[in-house]
Amino acid sequence: MPNKKIEIMIDDVRLVAELYVDDAPVICNMILNHPGQRAIIQHAKLNGQLFFGTLPYACGFENTCRGGDLEMFDLAYYPPRNQLCFLYGIGTDEPLPISRIGRIIEGAEAMQVVGIRNWLKQGSMMTIVGEVE
Repeated sequence: MPNKKIEIMIDDVRLVAELYVDDAPVICNMILNHPGQRAIIQHAKLNGQLFFGTLPYACGFENTCRGGDLEMFDLAYYPPRNQLCFLYGIGTDEPLPISRIGRIIEGAEAMQVVGIRNWLKQGSMMTIVGEVE
C-alpha cells in the first residue's frame, strides 16, 4: 500500500504529513480512519524540540526506532501514552522506543513556530482534518 497524506491543523497552521502506511499500518490507519479527532498540544520538556497531542488510540509499537533516532520533521507515535509526536528541531539522545509513522511534507517552517509557541505556553488545539491527495 502506498504512503498516504493527511492534513493536520494546529490552531490556524496547516500541516500535511506523509504517513508510512506500509511500515506502521495499524497506527496510520487508526489516524486515517478517525478524521476530526482533536487534541491539546503539549511540549515535551525533556525530549528536545518535540511537541505532541494525546489521542484515544491504543496500539502497540510499529516501525520502532529509538526516540533519539528521530529526524527533524518526523512524525511519530508513542504507544504507551497514545501521543502523536512532532519533532520540529533538535531532539535528544532518548533511548526509549517510539514508532516512526511519517514525515511532515508541507508546513514544516510553520510547525517550528507552533513548537516554540507551545514551549512558551502550551495549549494549541490540534485537529486531524483527514486524508488529502
